Amino acid sequence: MNNILNLSLIYFSLIISCFISTNVVYNTIYAEIFEFNEEDYYSSSSSSDNEQTNSQEKSTNSEDTGKENCITNQEASVLQASTDSDIYLNNFHFIKKFDREGNLVDSWGTVGSGNGQFLHAHGITVDLQDNVYVSDGENCNIQKFDSNGNFITKWGTKGIGPSKFLQPESMAVDSLNNVYVAEYSDNNIQKFDSNGNFLTMWGQGGEDIGEFKKPWGVAVDSKDNVYVSDQALPRVQKFDSEGNFIKMWGKEGSKKGQFVHQHDITVDPNDYVYVTDGRQNSRVSVFDDQGNFIKMWGSEGKGEGQFIEDHGIVVDKEGNVYVVDTRNVRVQKFDSDGNFITTWGSLGCRDDQFLIPHDIAIDSKGYLYVTDSGKSHFRANYDCNQGNYNENKL
Repeated sequence: MNNILNLSLIYFSLIISCFISTNVVYNTIYAEIFEFNEEDYYSSSSSSDNEQTNSQEKSTNSEDTGKENCITNQEASVLQASTDSDIYLNNFHFIKKFDREGNLVDSWGTVGSGNGQFLHAHGITVDLQDNVYVSDGENCNIQKFDSNGNFITKWGTKGIGPSKFLQPESMAVDSLNNVYVAEYSDNNIQKFDSNGNFLTMWGQGGEDIGEFKKPWGVAVDSKDNVYVSDQALPRVQKFDSEGNFIKMWGKEGSKKGQFVHQHDITVDPNDYVYVTDGRQNSRVSVFDDQGNFIKMWGSEGKGEGQFIEDHGIVVDKEGNVYVVDTRNVRVQKFDSDGNFITTWGSLGCRDDQFLIPHDIAIDSKGYLYVTDSGKSHFRANYDCNQGNYNENKL
């Protein structure tokens, strides 16, 4: 009997060993291809497969996962005291301001939960007076600054409902300076005036008209129509400024007008709609305001005009297009036909470098504002604290 038991244990151990070995090999190959690690905050939060369409279920799930959504005040206090360089970067700024050639102009935003501080700067937009609005995916709020980075006001708390967020992402501003926020985890769009007073909201989890499944991008055209791109649904939806559905387009695939994994969306001065499709397709697609396909450019890679996770996108008055190429740690500039012009940015802790750049906005003078989440990059874990960054480590 003991011999049979011992043989069974040996057999079971061999099975477990094979399983572990197989997974180690798979994870190693996967990490080498995509150049990120298990501590990758972005991948573990935004790419979570644990989707909930019911708001209450989503709230419960958000509390359980911790990483995916906003943190509590108590958690913020604990983290604020942390010396973990993978989370807190004493000499790091979350908002970087450039001219249109990529020259650094200014930077601001230190780590924390106070006024002018961030834990995970993400979406960014600019109003008609060049005030800058930034969403924070962990502090669960929106902060407003002037164009020089001086704090003006903030709003939002963790939760579900008006003026509450679980994971605020991209933003847009209309002709009246009303601010639209894409709430990624609770699947809605919230509208505020420029001082943060709540006006209206629409959407819920689902795949029907007017519903969302991880809304990431939001944009507004010259008529104040609102466009929303879903990360988990291959479509763009168009609404009026009160959230009334107008139309939608797109389906899953790699052909013209199709999407795989949308990120951001923007509208140019002629109301053409630009969508970044950040995984597999790795491209920018352009449509008219009725959803008719116009053109596209980009492919996966590290060369000029190529992307690995293209996220934020914005267009200037001359029609030049600026795309945040997140995993390549850079911003790329194109003409209106998608021809490459220039690029800037590299992996590092200086203000003219990035860790994980996300979104981009432009003001009336042509200055560009880029958010950097401040997390350790997929390709490297290193210390930006106390000036201990070493470029030779990359």
